[in-house]
Amino acid sequence: MGRKIIYLVIGIVLIIIGIIMIAISLINRQVNVQIPINSTSPSYLLLSNWRNLSIYISTGYPIPKPALNGESSKPPSILQILYGKYGLLGINITITNLGSARAAYLELNNTVIIDGDNGVVSILIPPNYTSIAIMGRSNTTLTIRIFIPATYGYQVINNTYIAITSPLRASLYSNNGIVVEDVDGWAVLNVQGNNTYVVLNLGSDNAIPLNELMKINDYEVGNWLGQAIKPRLSGALLTEYYLSLLLIMDSQNPVTGEFAASPEPIYLHTWVRDSAFAAMALQSAGYYEPAMRYWLWMCSAQNTSGTWYTRYDFWTGAPDESFGIPEYDSIGLFQIGIWQFYEYTRNKTFLMEVLPCINKSLIWESGAINGNGLIPQDLSIWESNYAYNFWTQAIDDLGLYASAQIYRVLGLNNTWILGMANELNSSIQHYFFSGGFYSQALMSSVVYTANGSQTTYIHNGIPDSSVILPIAMGLINPHNSRALSTVNKIMHVLMVNGGLARFPGDDYHYDSSLYDSTAPDPPWVITTLFLTMYYEDVGNYTGAVELMTWCIEHSQHGLLPEAIDPRLGYPLQTTSPLTWSAAMYVITALNYRPPQRPMVMIIALTIIVVLVLAVLIYIVYGARRPK
Repeated sequence: MGRKIIYLVIGIVLIIIGIIMIAISLINRQVNVQIPINSTSPSYLLLSNWRNLSIYISTGYPIPKPALNGESSKPPSILQILYGKYGLLGINITITNLGSARAAYLELNNTVIIDGDNGVVSILIPPNYTSIAIMGRSNTTLTIRIFIPATYGYQVINNTYIAITSPLRASLYSNNGIVVEDVDGWAVLNVQGNNTYVVLNLGSDNAIPLNELMKINDYEVGNWLGQAIKPRLSGALLTEYYLSLLLIMDSQNPVTGEFAASPEPIYLHTWVRDSAFAAMALQSAGYYEPAMRYWLWMCSAQNTSGTWYTRYDFWTGAPDESFGIPEYDSIGLFQIGIWQFYEYTRNKTFLMEVLPCINKSLIWESGAINGNGLIPQDLSIWESNYAYNFWTQAIDDLGLYASAQIYRVLGLNNTWILGMANELNSSIQHYFFSGGFYSQALMSSVVYTANGSQTTYIHNGIPDSSVILPIAMGLINPHNSRALSTVNKIMHVLMVNGGLARFPGDDYHYDSSLYDSTAPDPPWVITTLFLTMYYEDVGNYTGAVELMTWCIEHSQHGLLPEAIDPRLGYPLQTTSPLTWSAAMYVITALNYRPPQRPMVMIIALTIIVVLVLAVLIYIVYGARRPK
């Protein structure tokens, strides 16, 4: 009997080992990471129905050094409402008696939560619906005040329902009494209560019950997220992917198609570069319509020269003619984005629609490159260095190769485009690589000799983390010795507490423009994700997961900032959340493709376990000693 028990124990242990081996074969193990809940919070957020309605929310979370940083802390409120053809409405909403905001965040059902000392406020807009719901639960009496311009016509139907009659149809209803008062040219609608809600329904006077709106919201958001291409991630790494998708969609102007760089006031503009990455992230996740909307907007905003302004007004799409001029990386990003869109959709009709814009950009590049083999000097990527920046040269070179592909699938002659691309690539390799790495930029100087003058180009010898992304996107083979030595140099110089800083001596968040960092050289999320993408390309999936984990652990409740304090490790609040950070996370999450265990191995392991079990059963129960 004792021998039988021993065999049974051995058999059970072998079965458990076999099951574990099969599980390891089927599942790519990832580190245990959690989205932080005790971090700082965003002071501003955008929320959208993704069709024709967008609102701008102040969460009331305090801003560090607001005067120095050119901002001001506001109470919980809805500061702007953008609605279809009406543009920005004059309506705004404030919430008082919530107490100091302790936390603010975006939930996976696309609801903004504001947690104050006295209670909690939730704000939601169901996708594809035009209803804004504000719900409050508090241990004191909350007051929700809706400010409507006196020029608006309205009618009090009863003490819980008011109809707006002009300049648009709308309705406002609550579970508590609505008190109307006139204050300095405003009709102010006041709602008070400990457990109260207000719904502003635009475009209709129908009153959808609050519980029905909440069910609609959960269904619509869940259905939308369910359509996303799922990366090979799990746990918080996967949750971050979905949160980043929501942030990107909420950051898009649903009317024009452009994206806000951040809801923080100093970044509440449309940077063409940042928005291009947002569109690329959405189309890589399978959301083609909002991505197409952006590319069509970009096409419509193109200058006659074939270039773009650096940034535009988020609400109207008007160009900012005074900021960051010139920046030429938008040309390459447009070309890359259009080609990627076609690779996902095979939509030749769309290619033909944007071909005139592609042609204008190519004509501009032809005139520029034929001069000296380089794209002209500009300010991108960081808007602090007017030079021949590696980023612009490399991104535009990748854009030329993408344009050649567009021409090829349309049956057009692309040899002249390939000629430009090869010439630019040759110039990049000739001028930028020295001392074992690609430098940040070239400076030009004129040398005078007896035979006249000659312009020479000298690299500045500065390592810059932005160099990594074009390499990861295919400028050169990521296993190439130049790529490896460049990345190693950048990591050696710029790795700070687990993340990657931009360049040595970066004081932008310290004492140059913003003042929310305790030291220079803060690591940025996008640059850290540039390295993540490179790791994925060379097969370092463990390193990629570690960097994605670092980004999540330094987020604001899962909302990724621009940069992290280099000494104390908290998200720098003046530019958080950042849409480009969310976009880069989505792109790197989908680029994470660790090799799968071959099915043959799984089958073999299963057979071994079954055979071992069969032998043990025979030994224990089948073999009988003769009596």
